[in-house]
Amino acid sequence: MSLFQKTVERKYLKQLDSKLIAAKYDEFKSYFGNPEIQKNIRNSKEEQFQEGFLRELFVKILGYTLNPDLNFNLTTEYKNIKDSKKADGAIIIGESVKGVIELKGTNTTDLGKIEAQAFGYKNNQPDCVYIITSNFEKLRFYIDNAVEFIEFNLFKLTKSDFEILFICLAYDQIAKGIPKKVKEESVSHEDVITKKLYSDYSLFKRELHQNLVSQNPQFDALTLFRKSQKLLDRFLFLFFAEDRQLLPPNSVRLVLNDWKELQERDAEVPLYDRFKKYFGYLNTGFKGKRYDVFAYNGGLFEPDEVLDSVVIDDNLLYKNALKLSEYDFISEVDVNILGHIFENSLNELDEIQAQLDGKEIDKAKTKRKKDGVFYTPKYITKYIVENTLGKLCSEKKAELQFNEEDYTTDKKRQIKTKQALLDKLKTYQNWLLQLTICDPACGSGAFLNQALDFLIAEHRYIDELQAKLLGVPMILSDVEKSILENNLFGVDLNEESVEIAKLSLWLRTAQPNRKLNDLSNNIKCGNSIISDPAVAGDKAFNWEREFPQVFGPEKRIPLTIEPRKDATPDYLKLIKEKSLEAQVKAEQAIALSKEAAEISKKVYEYAERLEEVSELDSVYVYRKTGFDVVIGNPPYVDIKALPKNIVEHISTTYKTANNRINLFSVFIEKAGNILKDGGKFSFIIPSSLLTQESYKPLRKQLLSESHIDNIVRLPNESFGGSAGEVKVDTIIFTFTKTTNLKSPVEVLVYKGFTRINEITILNCDELSYMDLTLWERDADYIFRININAEISDLMSKIEGGTTVLLNCADFCLGLTPYDKYKGHTPEQINNRVFHSLFKKDETFRKLLAGHDVTRYSIKWNGQEWISYGKWLGAPREERFFTEKRILVKQIIDWTAKRIWASITNDELYNAQNAFNLIAHENYYTEYLLILINSQLISFYHRKKFLEEYKDRFQKILIKDCKNFPIKAISKEKQQPFIEKADLMLSLTKELQDSSQKFQRTILRKFDLEDLPGKLQNWYLLSYKEFIAELGKKKVKLSLKEEAKWEDYFLQEAEKALEIKAAIETTDKEIDLMVYQLYELTDEEIRIVEGA
Repeated sequence: MSLFQKTVERKYLKQLDSKLIAAKYDEFKSYFGNPEIQKNIRNSKEEQFQEGFLRELFVKILGYTLNPDLNFNLTTEYKNIKDSKKADGAIIIGESVKGVIELKGTNTTDLGKIEAQAFGYKNNQPDCVYIITSNFEKLRFYIDNAVEFIEFNLFKLTKSDFEILFICLAYDQIAKGIPKKVKEESVSHEDVITKKLYSDYSLFKRELHQNLVSQNPQFDALTLFRKSQKLLDRFLFLFFAEDRQLLPPNSVRLVLNDWKELQERDAEVPLYDRFKKYFGYLNTGFKGKRYDVFAYNGGLFEPDEVLDSVVIDDNLLYKNALKLSEYDFISEVDVNILGHIFENSLNELDEIQAQLDGKEIDKAKTKRKKDGVFYTPKYITKYIVENTLGKLCSEKKAELQFNEEDYTTDKKRQIKTKQALLDKLKTYQNWLLQLTICDPACGSGAFLNQALDFLIAEHRYIDELQAKLLGVPMILSDVEKSILENNLFGVDLNEESVEIAKLSLWLRTAQPNRKLNDLSNNIKCGNSIISDPAVAGDKAFNWEREFPQVFGPEKRIPLTIEPRKDATPDYLKLIKEKSLEAQVKAEQAIALSKEAAEISKKVYEYAERLEEVSELDSVYVYRKTGFDVVIGNPPYVDIKALPKNIVEHISTTYKTANNRINLFSVFIEKAGNILKDGGKFSFIIPSSLLTQESYKPLRKQLLSESHIDNIVRLPNESFGGSAGEVKVDTIIFTFTKTTNLKSPVEVLVYKGFTRINEITILNCDELSYMDLTLWERDADYIFRININAEISDLMSKIEGGTTVLLNCADFCLGLTPYDKYKGHTPEQINNRVFHSLFKKDETFRKLLAGHDVTRYSIKWNGQEWISYGKWLGAPREERFFTEKRILVKQIIDWTAKRIWASITNDELYNAQNAFNLIAHENYYTEYLLILINSQLISFYHRKKFLEEYKDRFQKILIKDCKNFPIKAISKEKQQPFIEKADLMLSLTKELQDSSQKFQRTILRKFDLEDLPGKLQNWYLLSYKEFIAELGKKKVKLSLKEEAKWEDYFLQEAEKALEIKAAIETTDKEIDLMVYQLYELTDEEIRIVEGA
């Protein structure tokens, strides 16, 4: 979606005062449309025209009052709140800054370069919504973030564009918050259109498939389903093409009306035959009396044996084609909306397959879930493209010593100097033309479309600089064809995805009377990670064979770009003719100076150069092995969910694979294999790559064979409609395939679950630069994005002079009740035959639940029993359930990320919701418990073993606990810790007893079955809150009863709070004792406490 949705935009445009707009536009044109003034602006330096620009545009046209006038709402040089930097301008509504303005001179061609600076000002003003950047000729307008913007060329502004500028920037509009409202309504409208269009599209698809199956028994249902997708692609192209003037207006209606007329004349033909005829026109072209149809082809409309022979019901086709044609594919539907629709439609393939197999579809395991496919938001595709392809471009410009300020029109240069600058542009463009970008799991083409947009913009930038250098109007080169056929490559396992990706690229680049590109050599169906047909069948994919243009021997490849036919001006011939005439007259006129004659010759030479760069431009490049950029969002699939033969193949083919990985890691290794040296990679993947043991080989390989450039830790559960829908925490992981770089890794962290809509160093929660050597020295090569050099030194100090906990205690996992590999049947497992709610016989023992183990407390809830014996899946040694021991709860405290452990010597059994420790002879159990429960060891565990920014279901693993650093001190020196442990155990039990007694009283008194969380922690409530919580349980007290209960509540709460305070005091004393034991300084303690 652009910044505003066109339908919503039109609604607000209609509300403008037409007379005011006409007058303001005339006034605007008289200044910014004046060629002499434009020339003066271009020759002005930034500081010379800043205030003049604000006055001419914002004051005279848009209605602002500039400081120091009374009641000003626009000011220059506005200082940041947090530092001394100043924005060039600020829009002030009331007491708040609502907009910041950053201005540069016209020698700044790319306004994107000042985006970060402008948003830096915005982030220093808490109420700022609008961001404006300008080089006096162009102006960009943003709302809230940098993902979308509108760019205006002030020197060429049409009246319709001026109206949009007025809505965006006029004082009255900003004061009323209109631009923000237009954007918010645009987002809402897009959501409505997406849902409605998907509903209609999906209905058409289902009805079409059902009809095809019923009327065409000669073909199998799955084939017909896939062909129905291709047919829908054809219709979607028609809808787009007729609304975007690629085809005669209302082409679909014309076909439908012609068919109706034939019916009325008793010359009936199937409606589908009429559409097939029109598809034929799109394939080969057609010229008729009423309209012409250009032969767009591209493979979409080539003859198809199945589609050319099927029968489709007339009424079904008429009804659905008419309904979809009613959408406005210019203002209401864009390619991004279709991307969402296409991704959703892939689910239906599973439903069809299940129907064919006579199975019920599991909605939780639709194709997108099973294949790990999730639609990637635009802010992510934009960030990934800019940080791979964009970084490559920046590096190439730096290598060429490319400076856009050299290309300004006003500079007086010799032809030789201009030629050198032109050659530099040409060198950069030639390099740009041979770049190769690949998405190995391309889905509906979101990343490829983003890369396409970036490359088109970069070529436009070259065109603009070339025009500035030569001092002529800009000629747009027709680069889309070259980009599609030479720069972009994609592979996907799903045939429908491949066709949809092609369609999305066609729709984005289609132009009137220009053939669609044949994308069959670039976007292909196959299994990106398996090349063996014996394993993957016809989906086996050999990269070297499928993409010889990328992996073949080095050779010269001709690439051509042409000027856009609709953009080539007549002034070329005119300049040459007039220049020749001037040159002849100059030579003939005796009074004309030699200098004038020389200038005239130069004008002619410039025209020759202009013609040269505007005519057919053939470039020959050498293509090297491998892609320059590999980007994407690979599938997230547990390898254990794949067929055995595929798992075995992956394990033997990929060096970093094992049987505990997720498929995304295989895609990372494959990406490294198909990337050329110096190429850039970026995927959005699960954050488990950073820390999980399964990915140790991959991390080691990445550190040894590449340079990790950047990691973005996205908010928790960023995929899906809302947090929790897709319980996967993700990162953006970017590296360069080189061993020559040793710069720090840029790390951006977003905490919590709050969704974001852009990624920038300005809006992240944490920004750091990590030393790669810290990761290289780690035994497991863990990518600790939460540890800097200071914390790394502290961790080393904590480990100094210690032994590991494994040397201090025996460890045991909790029991495993059932195991199919030990012979337990599905019925035994599903019916939980060894579990009971009562003691059936002497084999049944008390079974702890996860919440029975808390910090310094273990108490059986009285609910479940388990039959203990050798028949269990893994019964473990019985001593770990009967002797004095520590139980460590597996799920750690979500909020504080603290370890919860306690001591018991009761006969209690636990499954793997906890693990068990029995202290060795030289250690008191209480001493080990104090250390495990301490703030210091939780800090150590969090930094050493956890993916710290994950907020849900963080676990302490037994293998990690075994490696906790323990100070080996004498039993005598352990004695003070034992006393503290006994006190904590006693106080915790006392608080529990007091709390549970009060809870039992409430349950009994008011005949309640259970209590919500707040009433379980009743002593933390005020009496008013307590009564309110009782009210939620339908408990009503009279005034007399309330007064009686108040005394009782306050008395019991005071007792409980006293105990709680004693626990907190003791806890702090324990932490201080542990800090002293590990010899931490005050500063080091602050680091631990602050973390």
